[in-house]
Formats: sequence, structure tokens, C-alpha cells
Amino acid sequence: MNKNKKSFLRNAVILTAALAVVILFMDEWGAAQILITVLVAMLAAGQWLLFALLSSKSKK
Repeated sequence: MNKNKKSFLRNAVILTAALAVVILFMDEWGAAQILITVLVAMLAAGQWLLFALLSSKSKK
């Protein structure tokens, strides 16, 4: 695994774990909390997408 793929994977795992922690330990859900959760989910999805694209590109 090259250095770029490893960093995207690490960031994706960290963002996914952060999202899980935020969702599990959030006491009250308001508009700001939902917006933060959506933004972190979008960042995590983007990291997973970049990791998948780099993985598929290296197989060709």
C-alpha cells in the first residue's frame, strides 16, 4: 500500500470513528448538531471515496 492510499485510509477511519462517537454521545439534537453530523459524514464519505478511487486506479 503506497503512502497516499494509507493516509486516505487512516483519515477515513478516524473520521468514521469520530462520527460514531458524536452520534453515540450527543445528548440533545438541534439544527447545529445535525448540520455538524452531516458535514462530518460527508467528509468521511469523501475520504472513503478517495481511498476507493486510489485503490481501483492502482489495480489497472
